[in-house]
Amino acid sequence: MMAAYDEVVEEFTLHTIEIPRITLMQAGDVKSGFRDFDLDTSNLNYQPISEEIIIRYLREQDNAVDTIVGHGRIKTDKPEKLIINELINAPKIDYDQEADLLFKLAGQAVQKLKSYLSEEDTLNVVLYHKRDLAKFIYTQMQPHFYSDPLKYLKPNVLPFTRIEEHNFSKYSGDAIRHYSETITPTSAIPSKVFSGFNKSCHPYYKFHSKTEKDFASLLENDPHVLKWLRPAARQFHIYWHHNSKEYHPDFVVETESDIYLVETKKEMDIPTREVQEKSQAALQYCRHASEFTEQHEGKPWRYVLIPHNAVLANMSAEFLFQKYVQKVV
Repeated sequence: MMAAYDEVVEEFTLHTIEIPRITLMQAGDVKSGFRDFDLDTSNLNYQPISEEIIIRYLREQDNAVDTIVGHGRIKTDKPEKLIINELINAPKIDYDQEADLLFKLAGQAVQKLKSYLSEEDTLNVVLYHKRDLAKFIYTQMQPHFYSDPLKYLKPNVLPFTRIEEHNFSKYSGDAIRHYSETITPTSAIPSKVFSGFNKSCHPYYKFHSKTEKDFASLLENDPHVLKWLRPAARQFHIYWHHNSKEYHPDFVVETESDIYLVETKKEMDIPTREVQEKSQAALQYCRHASEFTEQHEGKPWRYVLIPHNAVLANMSAEFLFQKYVQKVV
């Protein structure tokens, strides 16, 4: 009887990572934006191009708001609005909050063009170079970005909770795949269920992307990794965006010395406000979890944010942890 009990305990321990029970909530609004400044237009010197090229360019744009009326006549929005339509696609820009500054900066750019071009040639330049003009303005905006430190309520931290189970569904008749199997096209990966893991806390997992699937392979093959899991939706209670959204980490990984919350993201998405707010929430969780585990002879928690193009077959998980670990504040 005792041997059977010990076997059950050992099996449970092998498939458990001690995750403290923490409900992390924000205190107040997150304030960020761009401070007011004047655009440096000294290097702004675009020249007009032929009307024929302009017309061809407009026809080739899938999302162009400009229209062609008759032969050689172009009907369009105001130059400032054309530039702003490109600017609002940039990371960190909230149009509702930054509208006054955007109109000011776009107006200063247009005013510089008008200082050496006619009205018609100014419109010509904006139509063909609106993306370059938006990039020119956004580059100067970035040093003026501010973000007040995120504030969180001090949570009540409780001993570790059980590992929550996933509720998976898969397409009828589709076999469960081994995690090392190549799936083509890669867009089909989110619909598959994978197994064959030796270090995971669950027998089956789904992945949102090829990057996540490849990272799981790195974890399985890294000797520094003891165990890992893909958290179920109910595993963590980390709130962000004025407590209206919950953050769910991609992975939790335990090594001999540390426990990591790991997120893999497209490199271009990392600077965005959404990813940065989630990162701050994850860092706060790791800080409170580490304070708790330090008092109970446990391992410190660390947060790792890995760009998708860094997850390569010849990389080790340990190398990525060391390179992309974020500082707990």
